[in-house]
Amino acid sequence: MASDAVLIKKIIEIRQQYRLKLPDAIIAAIAIQNSASLVTADLEFAKGNNFNGN
Repeated sequence: MASDAVLIKKIIEIRQQYRLKLPDAIIAAIAIQNSASLVTADLEFAKGNNFNGN
């Protein structure tokens, strides 16, 4: 359950910092949490440049 709270905080942080829509922020946060690369053609993600989890 603690990881859920961390994930939610990361989603909120990404939404505020990059102004992404909720589904996009969720995808980015899950990729960060799992140290996964995110490959997409979605231009919405281009606003974030590189989500590095910091």
